[in-house]
Amino acid sequence: MLFSTPTRAALISVGSNTLLVLAKAAVALLSGSAALMSEALHSGLDLLASLMAWISLRFSSHPPDWQHPYGHGKWENISAFLEGLLIVAVALGVFYQAVPRILQPVPVTLVPLGLAVLAASSGINLLVSWALKRAAVRFDSVALEADAAHLATDVYTSVGAMAGLLAYQLTGNALFDTAAALGVGLIILGIGLKVTYGAFHGLLDTRLPDLEEAEVRQMVHEVEPILELKELRSRKAGPVRYLNLTLVVCRWESLDQIHRVCDQLEAKIRARFPGAMIFIHPEPCLVKPTNGDPSSCTCPLQMNISFPVKGE
Repeated sequence: MLFSTPTRAALISVGSNTLLVLAKAAVALLSGSAALMSEALHSGLDLLASLMAWISLRFSSHPPDWQHPYGHGKWENISAFLEGLLIVAVALGVFYQAVPRILQPVPVTLVPLGLAVLAASSGINLLVSWALKRAAVRFDSVALEADAAHLATDVYTSVGAMAGLLAYQLTGNALFDTAAALGVGLIILGIGLKVTYGAFHGLLDTRLPDLEEAEVRQMVHEVEPILELKELRSRKAGPVRYLNLTLVVCRWESLDQIHRVCDQLEAKIRARFPGAMIFIHPEPCLVKPTNGDPSSCTCPLQMNISFPVKGE
């Protein structure tokens, strides 16, 4: 399969973007179209983003080692953050090129060829972005998801550039071409800010979404004998989720029994979140028997009752 692995999916994106950059840049230089040149810059950005995604996926797939015991998943977050900054830079470049043309319009040539290139680009990017999005969901890849988003927006910006060129062809007014370029620049800027913001949260070890943490809490409540989930801390690096759980267990249970409970809970969580790194710290319950006699313990586990206990 073409998209059988994350790195292969990213490499296919690199190939398609290379062809599109060459075609758009050549026609933009020949025609003098600001809208088409902004599209060539956008596709160049997509190519760079695809290359970064491919490189980051190759590094992030390496298993944990002595120097990196938590793996290399943050390569994907770093890649996405740098992609966001590059997107913002390209948007500023589009503005720098297009704004002077408001006062000094530049005639555009080879409009039919430019329209044909943009139409072909839209179709190719639509197919590749759809396939990348499916691969991103299947492999839970931040890098592939960002790459798919870039290509999907390239479809919309290509349509905007086509509208500008078509309006110029019908009216002869070069301001339509310039306005299309500015519109494309605004879309690129919005994408860059969104990608940068999301990647920055990943680098700061932001906790998992509330829905995912709620699923973990429900799994804990379904495992017996556990009295209480005292603390849950979570984060995500690339596709790997990290969970730190502090559990309250009966102080009179054997270490072997507590270990089996923890293994059972880890298996349930990994069945829902494959590849998750789980760290469980069990703590004894606060209910103490009188005179240190286990037979007088009122702990709900000893009484075969299951509900959370909060002692003093």
